[in-house]
Amino acid sequence: MLSACSQQPALQTQAAAQVAPVGALIYPPPGGPGILGVVQTTFANAIRQEISLATQARTPGENKITIVLFKAAGGDGSAGELADTPLVDLDLMSEARAAWPQANMKLSPYYVQNDYGPFGYAAGRSPAGDTCVYAWQRIEPTTRPSGAFKRGAISVRLQLCDKARSEKSLLGVMYQLRINADVFDPWRAPAQIGRIFVPIKPQGVEGFATVTPVSQPKAAPRRQPAASKPVETPVLPPGTPIVPAPGTSTGTTGPIVPAPPATQTAPAVLVPPPPAGAN
Repeated sequence: MLSACSQQPALQTQAAAQVAPVGALIYPPPGGPGILGVVQTTFANAIRQEISLATQARTPGENKITIVLFKAAGGDGSAGELADTPLVDLDLMSEARAAWPQANMKLSPYYVQNDYGPFGYAAGRSPAGDTCVYAWQRIEPTTRPSGAFKRGAISVRLQLCDKARSEKSLLGVMYQLRINADVFDPWRAPAQIGRIFVPIKPQGVEGFATVTPVSQPKAAPRRQPAASKPVETPVLPPGTPIVPAPGTSTGTTGPIVPAPPATQTAPAVLVPPPPAGAN
């Protein structure tokens, strides 16, 4: 009985057909790229959609999102069922190169995750100068306590190429994708909400969250260091010779007056002898 309850009724299989963009199971962010068309194929256990996106790339390929929403467990490919293959069993780099064969795709070694969990991606540049990304994600299924499937796995592929957007910008689309289906149960509200004697303050990660802007205290003016008193230079009359001190150099140009000699003898006064007949 438990085995029977674990399987939900099969979907009515339908061949690939166009559906309105409003029926897309996943949406790109509001800033684009825009949805050009949605092709849906219904299997006995899953719904697959290929959502074509607007492109400005010059590289051969197609901008699109592929999503597979399993209603229950994956099948073996018979009876109109689709297989749910884990990512570890897939050659994802072959998928990336097939999506953008000219872009020299390289596997990202970084761990990343969006609102739905971890995902992987590859990126590259084409000879035309376009930047291209190929991302993949599998959201695990959820079951009820009885073992019945509440929601099957969700598989997502994103392939984008653009001539003007950077790798960071293209990868940002993967972070902003929104699935138009039940994915996770809503979080329960904390038990203290609505209870008396349990005050709840507008406390955020940065402290008390205010509605009005908080005025910042004015910084005290910085004291300027006292200016040193300039040394007054005596003003000499024009033409005054500059006499350097002994053994120094003034470093300026001008007439140099030599110091007087160390010793100088005054001229002697010659007194004539008295006349011979003077007494």
